[in-house]
Amino acid sequence: MLDNPLLVTIIILVGGALISGYLKGREKDRVLNGFSGYHVTLEKMDGRLVWGEMWLQPTGLELIYRSDVQDEHHVETSYILYKEEFSQIQAIYRYCDDLDPVQRARRERELHNSFHPNMWTRLRRRSRNFLNLISDSLNQAIGILVGQLQSSTQSMTAGSDDYLSQVGQNIVGYVGTRYDPLLERYVGTKVVVEVTEDGTVYEHIGILKDYTAEYLEVLDVHYPNQTQVKVREQDCCEEQNLRVTREGDILHVSNVGETSLFLQRLRAGDTVKPLNAVLDKDDELALHLPDDVPVQDVELEVKIIRHLDWILPRSHALIRHKAERYDPDQVFDIGFVLRLDRYTDEEERYLHTLEQDPENAPCALELGQLLFQRGEFKEAERWFRHALEHKQNLHDGGKLAERQLLYIEHKRAGHKRAA
Repeated sequence: MLDNPLLVTIIILVGGALISGYLKGREKDRVLNGFSGYHVTLEKMDGRLVWGEMWLQPTGLELIYRSDVQDEHHVETSYILYKEEFSQIQAIYRYCDDLDPVQRARRERELHNSFHPNMWTRLRRRSRNFLNLISDSLNQAIGILVGQLQSSTQSMTAGSDDYLSQVGQNIVGYVGTRYDPLLERYVGTKVVVEVTEDGTVYEHIGILKDYTAEYLEVLDVHYPNQTQVKVREQDCCEEQNLRVTREGDILHVSNVGETSLFLQRLRAGDTVKPLNAVLDKDDELALHLPDDVPVQDVELEVKIIRHLDWILPRSHALIRHKAERYDPDQVFDIGFVLRLDRYTDEEERYLHTLEQDPENAPCALELGQLLFQRGEFKEAERWFRHALEHKQNLHDGGKLAERQLLYIEHKRAGHKRAA
């Protein structure tokens, strides 16, 4: 029977189809499955956000809404993302302050089991890594077999050739991950993750919990979450650790939370005013509004630190460094960028403004930010120091400029160690 190449091909096709079909029908990505049963926020590549309790199936995932959503035509209770659409995922967030007591207790148990594994957990991981390590060898063996069959018979079509290759990948790849000796060393360790979003690289710090061939799972990330806070009709509003009070044309903004806030800009009617101000706990800032601006036309763009766990596709996220320590003063600097396509025009405008008004500290701060993002640390440092020379003109008294200088010093020291 083995002397008949056509019969061998048929046996491989049928047997492989049965085995791979069974395995594919049960396969779930281990990292994605770790968030199953938790309330999460799914961010898509186009910026759309969907949130709900996540349940993973081999064919996709479903987010169950906490409350029904009514649109113009029907009532929605969930959102389904099929496996073929997983390439649309930018990130999946699990906000720690958004978990109910049961989910919070489950998360703590999972963290303990992951970072303090017993003998059986360690043995299971080592066995899985071994299977992943030999999967490439098995793929190569199947490729050699296919080549021998091709050379001995003309009955095999190009389509069956492709199918055989797929079968081989399905059979040896069903364990769901690839062993990465570089990443394996950093499981349970604080790391720096580089995330590419809209053509720009951001840096974030967290603990690498696990990885698969497609995804990274990073825990305990202090993420500067961007939000818009609208001033309502009443005199005072409080939202996400930010209290805003209006008295005539004065807007009093105070941080009532435990972590720092970053005020990016103020929108009042048709006027947009850059702020670039850091507010630490209990700090307060008074902002002057243009005349005759209705209350409902006032909006603050803010970055607020939130504690979260993260799933990131490896297609646009990678572990770049080991992070020995975490400095909360630098959290706004990590990932704070300006759009690359505005660099030339913006730089010329800032330089022209500073020629006319050398004491324009906000302009010097923004120019420093632009140069910082471009990697020109020496020039960025110059303008941050220039801004600090006139820090009485900065909304936060120079806090952001000081932290950027510390971050540049940290980056420079890292480059020296790498050299």
